Amino acid sequence: MSKAPVKSKQDLLLEVKELTLKIDNKILLDTLSFKLATNEILALVGESGSGKSLTALSLMGLFPKKAELSARKLKFQDNELLGLNKKAWQDIRGNTIGMVFQEPQSSLNPSMRCGKQLLEVLKQHTQGSKKSHVEKIIKGLKEVQLRDPDRILKSYPHQLSGGQKQRVMIAMALLCEPQLLIADEPTTALDVTVQKEIIELLRGLQKSRKMSILFISHDLTLVRRLANRVAVMYKGKIIEENTPKSLFQKPKEAYTKGLLFARPSTESRIFPLPTLKDYEQGAFKGQRQTFEERQLQHKKCYQLKPLLEVECLEKKYYPQNDFFKKKKTFQAVTPLSFSLYPGETLGLVGESGCGKSTLARSLIYLDPPTAGGVYFKGKRIIPTDRRLMRKIRQKIQFIFQDPYASLHPLKRIGQAIEEVIMYYSDSKNETQPKAAVIDLLNQVGLPASFFNRYPHELSGGQRQRIVIARALASKPELLICDESVAALDISVQAQVLNLLNELKNELGLSYLFISHDLAVVKYMSDRVMVMKEGKLLETQEADLLYRKPKNSYTKKLIDAIPY
Repeated sequence: MSKAPVKSKQDLLLEVKELTLKIDNKILLDTLSFKLATNEILALVGESGSGKSLTALSLMGLFPKKAELSARKLKFQDNELLGLNKKAWQDIRGNTIGMVFQEPQSSLNPSMRCGKQLLEVLKQHTQGSKKSHVEKIIKGLKEVQLRDPDRILKSYPHQLSGGQKQRVMIAMALLCEPQLLIADEPTTALDVTVQKEIIELLRGLQKSRKMSILFISHDLTLVRRLANRVAVMYKGKIIEENTPKSLFQKPKEAYTKGLLFARPSTESRIFPLPTLKDYEQGAFKGQRQTFEERQLQHKKCYQLKPLLEVECLEKKYYPQNDFFKKKKTFQAVTPLSFSLYPGETLGLVGESGCGKSTLARSLIYLDPPTAGGVYFKGKRIIPTDRRLMRKIRQKIQFIFQDPYASLHPLKRIGQAIEEVIMYYSDSKNETQPKAAVIDLLNQVGLPASFFNRYPHELSGGQRQRIVIARALASKPELLICDESVAALDISVQAQVLNLLNELKNELGLSYLFISHDLAVVKYMSDRVMVMKEGKLLETQEADLLYRKPKNSYTKKLIDAIPY
């Protein structure tokens, strides 16, 4: 294993030597060793299940009760962490070691305003008046690019976007000015522009405060911007460690190469995308799509009549229970029009809160538009016509961002898919729904044994495949993919993108592909629409949009892509 140089011993802030974690005699962390110096950023990179988050939780004393933790050395500031009591860990957590968790929705208390939660952190670890605490909190919120801190303080978590919630979590972790910040996938759910801002913010704070950062991510391309050293984890072990420059120029392990190159390129399209398994086996099946092939594909597609037409669609939210009309009407989507053609993948990009998901829900009247019309196959969608709406929702299906939240935790996978088949079946006496479910599972690359499993027994990639299978159960013509690969590892993301492209060709599907990841949108899309603050700024052929964006906002999004 190659190793990058570490600063001298007196500069060491954290030293981990042969850290092992077992649960029920199963080794999850296997003799893990690494060092972190003061004023340094170390990135831990690997797929879900590689042990990155378990390592972070072990350093915070948050490992499971049943776990057996052992190490030859586990030192922070020359203090041994093994064997600390509960109170000692509480003094460390949030004070000298801060942590930003991956999922802010789960980390923030849904019943408390954000301001009160931030205030609790300062009360726990520092002294001062409420006024001084609030001033410090407002300053912290501004540091993480939250433009309206007063509103954030008064808001509950559900009233904020995903990116805003994550920035609140980052501000919370930095309030007590920790010497070590553990950032566990802090930018996974953020837009590329906000992601870039947060990375630059962390780098700036690290330099100004001389703080150390343990940055955890599944994206090697992202950590290149931030880290001084990168350690690649696989099955609870560090298999490669080096400086970002050396690691990118000469990765030694096949696993590292897979993490680097399984991501869609903005320069060209390879179908199918290489996956981690391809790198490990040394076998690549992909072929580069030529300009002529793409032109021929578009010529066939755009000669047909549109599958979906949107005319002057608008969405406003009116204030409730506001007798004096003091609150302003919120314009989520300004009047916009576009068409989507059979066999086309139409990309939709924009930052969090720009109205992408609101627009998607309005198309099938899950959240009815305020004005405008939607036409499917030339017929206007009328929400009061129940038979028509049933047909529309059969032919237009959603694939949501969080597959775990969209699956019933107490229903087996087979039952969840069976329900859809039975609901939309033309025959009232469907005799073999199980066989149909197994066919769908096979179609998305899963064995029949998954029929009796529960969602919690599956990985993130497997759950996303189940959600795709459930969407296909109604035999749709259009799939709305709303951030459907945002939370997946790079290699799993490649598998799901390949699957979506295969299904598109086999079943003649069309996609409205919504994402904040512009590299993925360009790879998948024929045309791309760009939204900002509810407005449709421009629509262009995907390659042309990236080569010659018409709008300065589009150029800003493209410049933020981590290459």
